[in-house]
Amino acid sequence: MSNGYNTKSKNTIIEILKTNKETALCAESILEVFNQKCQKVNITTIYRNLDKLEKEKIINKFPASDSHKALYQIACHDLKNEEHLHLQCSQCGKIIHLDCEYMKKFIQHIKDYHEFDLTCDKSILFGLCQVCKNKNLNI
Repeated sequence: MSNGYNTKSKNTIIEILKTNKETALCAESILEVFNQKCQKVNITTIYRNLDKLEKEKIINKFPASDSHKALYQIACHDLKNEEHLHLQCSQCGKIIHLDCEYMKKFIQHIKDYHEFDLTCDKSILFGLCQVCKNKNLNI
């Protein structure tokens, strides 16, 4: 799983991201979970471990839709192929891995008709998930 040392902090970050696998979390949110578990750690330790985990391809790093913060999510290694787009809810942060035949056709269309090769590993389309959309309608 990892080429580096497995520290308690690193393992806790993996556990937190696995528990929240449908949502991408920022470093500050991960720190809040540490504090809730009464584990003392500083934000620098969180960032250092997140960088290592990304390099080891254990987690994915995404840009946040509303700020310059980064969001992190446990990597989904059980997908059929690595090339896929992501859908991210602008309200709750949920990320959906878009690995379907239509997405493959879309990528091929962009290549054939627009002469542009997409790099999909960090590509995100923003919008509202069905849960958040329904919440907004009920307000």
